[in-house]
Amino acid sequence: MSLLQKVTPINLLEEKAKFLANPKSNPQLAYRQPITSEILNRYGQPRKIFVELARQIIDEAYFHRNEKDLDMCEGKVVNQAEVDNKVITFLKLHNLDQRFNITWSSSFVARTSITKDTIKLRMPSDFRQEGLMGMLYHEIGTHALRRINYEQQPWYKQKKKYHFANYLRTEEGLANIHALLPKTYRSLYVSALRYLIVSWAQTKSFAELWQLASHYVTDPDKRWNLIFRQKRGLTDTSQPGGFTKDMVYFEGVIQVWHWLIKNKFDLPGLYFGKLALENVAEARKLNPTFTPILPIFYKQSLENYQTQIYEIGQFNHLDQLL
Repeated sequence: MSLLQKVTPINLLEEKAKFLANPKSNPQLAYRQPITSEILNRYGQPRKIFVELARQIIDEAYFHRNEKDLDMCEGKVVNQAEVDNKVITFLKLHNLDQRFNITWSSSFVARTSITKDTIKLRMPSDFRQEGLMGMLYHEIGTHALRRINYEQQPWYKQKKKYHFANYLRTEEGLANIHALLPKTYRSLYVSALRYLIVSWAQTKSFAELWQLASHYVTDPDKRWNLIFRQKRGLTDTSQPGGFTKDMVYFEGVIQVWHWLIKNKFDLPGLYFGKLALENVAEARKLNPTFTPILPIFYKQSLENYQTQIYEIGQFNHLDQLL
């Protein structure tokens, strides 16, 4: 059983319905097996300096804006046929159209996910123009290409043998940075909000988080998902704490951005596979003649890529942490 399966309650839908009917209550969640504190805190605890940065980013994003305004920054809504066309075109640009199938379903929990050979998209489509391109840069331009390059490595499925570190922060940090490249408004407010709520969850109940998050997310389903992600793993969600995995997205962005600046935008190093920042040099030693497949948005203009990455860091005050 995977870690995410362990922290997914067996009575999730029932408790969601109860809570939405009475948002002052706190869900009582049941699991297939007991969840230990080691599992809940596997990804650590929020850091004060990052909480303060997250709050600054959120305050700026929501200054004279609401949830709808921020959504509309990404352009017009595109329909399912347009999404299919864009995905296929992007796959063809990377010679991957024969590798991946596109599957739509209303039963998918995540709006988008990608496996070894399938791109899963949730129905009905609610992508906006720039958000769709951000998804392509994130899922295909980062996750898929790193996976494909990983399959060519001598350390493929042998990370423990080579003592490679956990790569999740690097993986999601790089993907979240890349998702901002095609957008006009390049704020990290989504991952910053997740980080802030992880921080709040360490001392507050589910119902208290629900009220605090109402200032940012009004849609009940979106707000439920946002809060549930932080309190999953607990049986009684009136208690403090929860699953802290959502920290890795914001922390990953910060770590990857600083690494790129320090290492002269060495994106090829990060594309040797699914690896952490600290293992880039080791990966090169193990396969010195390897040339990774790189995303089209990097190959078209290295100078433009560098400029945009640096501007994203400045806009979100990541350079303040130097």
